[in-house]
Amino acid sequence: MSDLDMNWIKSQLQTAKVRKIVGDSVIKMLQHWEELEVPEEFKKQVIDVFSSLSLGHAIVEVKKNENWFPAQPGQITIGDEVRVKADAYDGELGRLHNGRRGKVVGLRYGDVVVKTTDQKEPVLEGAHYSPHQLEKLLLT
Repeated sequence: MSDLDMNWIKSQLQTAKVRKIVGDSVIKMLQHWEELEVPEEFKKQVIDVFSSLSLGHAIVEVKKNENWFPAQPGQITIGDEVRVKADAYDGELGRLHNGRRGKVVGLRYGDVVVKTTDQKEPVLEGAHYSPHQLEKLLLT
């Protein structure tokens, strides 16, 4: 059942000088991981989704006719459709903001002011973001 090589894992953690609390947590997670019996072809996806959600990062839907590009200062105008990057914030702020879509309603002192249009609650009216936290939509 278990493919865990605890000696190798501990050696890796020691070599990287990982703090004890981090190492102990990783070992516990690896032990639970082994119990899940995830099919090989889904392991990477499970880890990616878990990693994102555990940090409060969004999992964004990718639609075929949409192309999202990192927003750049000076290239955003009022009326543009933007999305907060999936990993712009961590934790509680991430759960509130990451992946949210909206229209640019203003530009103030370098901030991009957005009103969400994604039908999610709570509606964010006048949320301020750095352009570096946003992606801009270009339809194809």
